[in-house]
Amino acid sequence: MQSAETIKNGRWSEQFRQLVRTRDLFVHDGSTLRRVKVTPSIQIGFAIAALVLLAWSLFSAIHLFSAASVDTSARRAEVAAMESRLVAMRATVAAQAAEIDQRQAFLHELADARYKTTVAELRRLGLKPSRFKAYTGQGGPLEALLGDKAPVVQDGDPQFRALFMSWKKLDQLEQGVISIPSAKPVAGASFTSGFGVRSDPFRGGAAMHAGIDLAGPVGTPIYATADGVVGRAEWANGYGNLVELEHGKGIQTRYGHLSKILVKPNTRVKRGDLIALMGSTGRSTGSHLHYEVRIDGRAVNPLPFLQSSDYLLAVQRRAEATQIALGGPDN
Repeated sequence: MQSAETIKNGRWSEQFRQLVRTRDLFVHDGSTLRRVKVTPSIQIGFAIAALVLLAWSLFSAIHLFSAASVDTSARRAEVAAMESRLVAMRATVAAQAAEIDQRQAFLHELADARYKTTVAELRRLGLKPSRFKAYTGQGGPLEALLGDKAPVVQDGDPQFRALFMSWKKLDQLEQGVISIPSAKPVAGASFTSGFGVRSDPFRGGAAMHAGIDLAGPVGTPIYATADGVVGRAEWANGYGNLVELEHGKGIQTRYGHLSKILVKPNTRVKRGDLIALMGSTGRSTGSHLHYEVRIDGRAVNPLPFLQSSDYLLAVQRRAEATQIALGGPDN
């Protein structure tokens, strides 16, 4: 007797032979009818080709899906890296902004300290800081801007504006300090008479002495004690030969009893420029310089100005070095 397995295999074999049995195909080409036999081997070949094509299609689909998955992962990694760099950039910008804020705060404090120190020096000399306030008038006809081109006015950074105003106020004050007489008018001279009431050397008795006397040989160089313009360079009664300099802000200096005047009226001089030679002209008992400082036409004691601190002299040098040159054609 045949086993059940043999019987089952026989049935599968019979079913397969029936499936791939020789078949007749009739093809009509438009004029004739032809008969084509399709043998089992041809059918098996087509079946194998179809299976191969199906396998290739499945392989391609799987490959494309895998590639898309890899590409998506790569893009996600790239986006994550970009986000990380953006976070780092934001942190850097925040750190730089904080550093700028610290620098602005430091500069503001520095300007305020310098301003207060300069004000204290001016008050020590009996000068009000308001005397050196710059006039900054502005104006002009209003030209309205219409349409889309009109600019948007913004207040800007309040901290930066405060810093700018502090330095502007300091700069105005220090520029005005240039007009303060602080240099010595003569080198190596002897102090022979002070400012104030003294015994008059010609008539005796008390008399007001409006300056100080600095004695030295005839021909000793006399120098301007601050920047200014020559107001007078002439004979002036008791002064003898006199040079008077206008320093602005209501401040004047006078140099009397000169043996020779070396400058002319309306010419500009700088602090330290040679302006005259010492002598004994006018109401004088011997070769010396009579030196005066006047504020708004009133004589004040010159000694505090000659004893100005190194700070004030440094301010004057700094202000001189930062003066802005202006010019243009004469229309």
